[in-house]
Amino acid sequence: MRLQLAASGTAATPASPRPRRADSARAPSALFLLSLACWWCSSLALAQDNAGSWGGSIEGRGNYFWERSTRVIVPEVKATVTAPDGTHLGAGYLLDAISSASISAGAGNDQVATEYRHGLGLDAGKPFELGGSQLDLGVHGIYSTENDYTSLAVGLNSSLWLNEKNTKLSLLATGVSDQIKSNADPSFDGHLKGLSAGAGIEQVLSPVLVLTLNYQFGYLDGYLGNPYRRALSAAHAPEREAPPGTRYRHGISSHLSWFIPATDTAVHLLYATYVDSWDVAAVIPEIRIYQQLTRDFLVRPRYRLYAQTKASFQRPKYPAGWDGPTTADPKLSALTTHTVGLSLEYRMSFLAHTVFDFAKDAWLDVAVDRYFSNSSFGNAVLGTAGGRLEF
Repeated sequence: MRLQLAASGTAATPASPRPRRADSARAPSALFLLSLACWWCSSLALAQDNAGSWGGSIEGRGNYFWERSTRVIVPEVKATVTAPDGTHLGAGYLLDAISSASISAGAGNDQVATEYRHGLGLDAGKPFELGGSQLDLGVHGIYSTENDYTSLAVGLNSSLWLNEKNTKLSLLATGVSDQIKSNADPSFDGHLKGLSAGAGIEQVLSPVLVLTLNYQFGYLDGYLGNPYRRALSAAHAPEREAPPGTRYRHGISSHLSWFIPATDTAVHLLYATYVDSWDVAAVIPEIRIYQQLTRDFLVRPRYRLYAQTKASFQRPKYPAGWDGPTTADPKLSALTTHTVGLSLEYRMSFLAHTVFDFAKDAWLDVAVDRYFSNSSFGNAVLGTAGGRLEF
């Protein structure tokens, strides 16, 4: 069970781990699904050869997350298809395999267990020519399920290109509806609804300089805690945490991209900040450097700082007589993380003029990030490896 306040446009700390219970019978073969997607896209590639006007891409990826209490392995596959008129359709599937201590099994049976989450994403859109401008309208949806949590998010997005496509205006809105259960307490039944909306502008300032600015608002209403976490009290035994029933957040982010032709280097400066109704505020500066070493080989180091204040109601232990909201989430305390990472990308142009010529523009990439945190969860390692084939 995972809980997110904002959509992907707002930076946040990683989701907090919590007790899991194995459900291996529900885990399909991600390898089979990846093979099926590759077969489907190969068929479309043949259609492209015949029609000369269709296009798309297929991407397969494996992700890994490790911290002291949790291991997460996430294989995923994504595919997109673009029609001659610009209509584009996309679909993606991922399988979360989360291993962590399952205290819901009882003190005498505490052990590492694995739980699975299945996620399916769909999106569609179409561009419209408006004189010298272009309007792109789209819809998107994400459905995920696990043995104690289901989530459905549906939204609309739009982009308007102006000034010979040197200016891009964006609007988006997404609604969320979640249902939360507890393997340790069958009587528990939690619900959560939310809305996020955002607006942005991307402006080409010069041939080598691009600036993007975004604003996002998020609102959640319902059960915003974790049914497995129990807050400590000086007056009685720990009870299930009970944070406020509503939460809203304002977030602002910026992204400045600068390309240096003489050195084939691109410098990306990112900055995000947000504040919410729980008095949690954060600043997130980041720098990425993309260095083209050869025509086909790209290296990208990065550094990111995340500094956050604590929620107004967060306490290590609540005093006797406390009648306000409670939490046992360490990631609602004041915390700081430093992330350093390295990404390598390689284009497979050596396949040109061979039987695999169709894959000459395919990319393979691998990335490893290491972050250092002063939260009780400690430090973590994140890794990803995958490939993308366009057809």
